[in-house]
Amino acid sequence: MDAQTTRPVVVGYDDSPEGEIALEWAVREAERLDRPLKVVVARGMLWSTAPGFGPAAPWPEDLDREVVVRAKQRVTELSTTVETVTESVVGTPAAVLVTAAEDAEMVVVGRHHHSLLGELVEGSTSAQVVAHARCPVVVVDRHAGASTRAPIVVAVDGSSPNDAALAFAFDRATQLEAPVVAVHAWTLDVPDTFDTAWLRPEHIAELEQHHRSVLDEAVAPWAAKFPDVELRTVLRRNLPVEAVLEQSEGARLIVVGSRGHGGFVGLLVGSVSQGLLHRDRPCPLAVIHAEHREA
Repeated sequence: MDAQTTRPVVVGYDDSPEGEIALEWAVREAERLDRPLKVVVARGMLWSTAPGFGPAAPWPEDLDREVVVRAKQRVTELSTTVETVTESVVGTPAAVLVTAAEDAEMVVVGRHHHSLLGELVEGSTSAQVVAHARCPVVVVDRHAGASTRAPIVVAVDGSSPNDAALAFAFDRATQLEAPVVAVHAWTLDVPDTFDTAWLRPEHIAELEQHHRSVLDEAVAPWAAKFPDVELRTVLRRNLPVEAVLEQSEGARLIVVGSRGHGGFVGLLVGSVSQGLLHRDRPCPLAVIHAEHREA
């Protein structure tokens, strides 16, 4: 195998319910792709106990060993065929996973549910990994739609960077024989109650037709490249996050592109990937960075 075919599926594990769900999803994905699995347990940063004493581990080695053993046991219970490496690394979970993702096929992370204010103040591992990892990041906090016809929902904005998300969605749809639902949302810069005062109905219709063209032109090359993939396009006059969530009930996966805004910046500028990350979603979320191209 060459380097491309041996890139592992990386997953962060912390023995929490969210970590269990992420691990299960990662095992199934590694099995499906015939890729090795790398399970990473982050031990936190070393800290100094007192002057004259060396740094101390953030938690006892016995506890660390128990988590690693538990991870290995769970992988064995889930699959007997996946080649697996499990390691414990000193560092914050986000930093450890971003480093591990440098040569990965994808990185899978669970999401611990905090309030939006809590994530602003304390930070979120999943948000930080989404913002900084170079490979696709899949945030799994619940199981996907079980139906074989469960679609892959992809957000479309018509930009060149968004092509990476479309490539990922169509490639995965081919592998899974799943349909693709491509969603494009548009809004006016004025409240609905001011439409008639600010814009004529004909003008609004022209805007809608423009956005229909944006959606159709964005998906056309991928529909041509993957003719066997069933495609449904959805145009909504709504906020992008709301439009995507509206189409995602029963979906297998939500796919969205990212231009690299994360943390405070992403939250302040209204990044769709960050917006979806912090919402209650019906299925896992895959965030694909602009430089990644699957197909």
